[in-house]
Amino acid sequence: MLTVTPKKSGESAKEYALRVLLENIVSVNLAPGDKIVEHDICSALGLSRTPCREAELELARRKLITIQPKRGTFVSYIDPALVEEVRALRSVLEKEVSRLACKRLTASHVDSLWENVTIWEMYIRRGDEKKIFFLDKKFHKMLYAGCGCNYWYELIESVAPHFDRTTVLSFKCRLTEHVERDHIDLLKAIERGDEEEAVAVTARHMDRYIQNAATIRSAFPDYFLK
Repeated sequence: MLTVTPKKSGESAKEYALRVLLENIVSVNLAPGDKIVEHDICSALGLSRTPCREAELELARRKLITIQPKRGTFVSYIDPALVEEVRALRSVLEKEVSRLACKRLTASHVDSLWENVTIWEMYIRRGDEKKIFFLDKKFHKMLYAGCGCNYWYELIESVAPHFDRTTVLSFKCRLTEHVERDHIDLLKAIERGDEEEAVAVTARHMDRYIQNAATIRSAFPDYFLK
């Protein structure tokens, strides 16, 4: 079922439709294989057909929805090969970000990251998947920003939804213990200025999906491309 959030200040109609659809696809509120009924989307968002159609075309370009002539528009199934491409790209960037973090992060930046982890741990204990995902994303965004790598973050975010869907599913499977440990170990390495350890922890962190893939696919077999 579509979850609708309010339109943000300065957000165009197309940007609004795109953001809401993207949020619902990533969170799996719109599950792989679900049909997207344009009329219902327009009605839910209070928008005309044009911005909703433009948003759908953008999502199709990103391979997140599939437009099938005479059949309709559907949320794309998770493509393991595409997920792996995104994971590998993100791994390259984040290993370099972790190295830079040892040199560039201020004490204030590190404190903010520890605060994020502390709050994140609370929501992990509560099993609040939405908050767990939000704070996980925020942690990585803060790392990029603190290192002055905002463009890198924008680059990876443009393809991140393919990987993010598997992250959401991993949290639904309660695969959080090792991810939590990775964040803590990374911050400790950054505080010590230990670049090699920071890179090693990041590599381990980005390999979690490979380790968890079988469990995720077993729990949600109908979500993946056959």
